[in-house]
Amino acid sequence: MFILAGMIALSVNAASSRDNLTTQHRPLIEEYTGTWCGWCPRGYVGMELLSETFGEDFIGVAIHNDDPMAVLTVSQYPSDISGFPSAFVERSREVDPYYGVTDDTPAAIIDFMQRLASRESAAAIGVAAEWTSADKTDINVHVSTFLTSSSSTGKYAIEVMLIADDLYGSSSAWSQANYFRIYASYFADDPYLGEWTTKASSVKGLHFNDVLVGTSGVVINSLPTSIVANEIYDFDYTFTLSNLPKPSLIQNKDNLHVIAIIVDKGTKKVINANRCYIDEFVPVVVPGDANDDGIVGISDITDLIDYMLGNEVESFNLLNADIDNDGVLTIADITGIIDLLLMND
Repeated sequence: MFILAGMIALSVNAASSRDNLTTQHRPLIEEYTGTWCGWCPRGYVGMELLSETFGEDFIGVAIHNDDPMAVLTVSQYPSDISGFPSAFVERSREVDPYYGVTDDTPAAIIDFMQRLASRESAAAIGVAAEWTSADKTDINVHVSTFLTSSSSTGKYAIEVMLIADDLYGSSSAWSQANYFRIYASYFADDPYLGEWTTKASSVKGLHFNDVLVGTSGVVINSLPTSIVANEIYDFDYTFTLSNLPKPSLIQNKDNLHVIAIIVDKGTKKVINANRCYIDEFVPVVVPGDANDDGIVGISDITDLIDYMLGNEVESFNLLNADIDNDGVLTIADITGIIDLLLMND
């Protein structure tokens, strides 16, 4: 579903997705890895270095294969990879997640990504997300985007991804295979991989970041067929945690973030990307609606009195009932609801 700017009043969250709407180019890198893969520590190191280098502008996704963090099958991968470890930048070029496009230059992926980030983007994208309730079961995601030139071919679409940081486990399946110990003489002098030559051949206790735990996939009708240059379009998507491929991967809900990308459906190239953390749920307070039925009436006064007397009340909203917002329910709150009713009359 898409909403053209100006067609309806924007929600606060749609507005916030426009707050970080920018044409700044943030290239997406998707790393393909697995704990069983002995050469994959170089992807682990490369992604950590990119995160340290780019900070909040780092748009990285670790797609795991045949290990506890795997949520996609090979046939579901957005790119056709040649092996593990591997990485695709903007789904248009396969690179090594540590060496980049070189054969043996340590951490050359950093320079490669910096060159890409310096290029202008043909699209702006902004994203915001928030929990829909205090128990944090669903996440609403709001994406805003515009293109710098018009298009009438329906070639563009949006995808949103849910990413988890600091994942770990104690079973052997979580231990990272490590060939760098076996070939220590070749890598001992590498400034970043050298330390892996001193680690065990199966490394326990690692914490994994940027792990893909859910995706909308490319949503075909998320943008209109005809796009007007510089006109803003909005798109909403909801993640339900219980419907994710592996809900158990949500080890800490505070360690989640969202990535949004705009994709050329024909070439599969990612035009631009952005990321955001998930805002806490903020309940909507309707002063006086003590029984939470959407209407302020005499029944709210009755239910408030029953609640204060300790009688059973079918539905009760403490925030709505606390008219004077002092944290306790007193006769003043009953008077406040009466005053509201008199004002409405």
